[in-house]
Amino acid sequence: MTLMTLIKNWRLGRTVGRELASLDADGLQALAQDVGLSPDQLARLASRSGAGGELPRLLSAAGLVPERMARTHADVMRDMSIVCSGCEVARRCRRDLDRGWAPVVQRYCPNAETIKALRAERCRAVP
Repeated sequence: MTLMTLIKNWRLGRTVGRELASLDADGLQALAQDVGLSPDQLARLASRSGAGGELPRLLSAAGLVPERMARTHADVMRDMSIVCSGCEVARRCRRDLDRGWAPVVQRYCPNAETIKALRAERCRAVP
């Protein structure tokens, strides 16, 4: 990740944080409900700008098309994005993906079982 990307993500996180902070409790509740999260989850995810960017890369490395998964398994993708955004080993994941070590990532990724199930489903669907 370049320095400019880090700065851009930092600025975006600050902007999102200010926007959420400007909402009253009802507004925050309504926004969280619209995206299928609790207000606490929404605030936590908003504070981690740039987090979760590894998921599309990991899905692609596993032979899955992130855009197709988002269309066909929207709820699963939302849940995996939440897990990925809150992951404590995102930096390690990013580094391992940069090295082309997706199989290594799947050893510690909290979404690994879901990704495995999606791959198995895809294989069953192919005649």
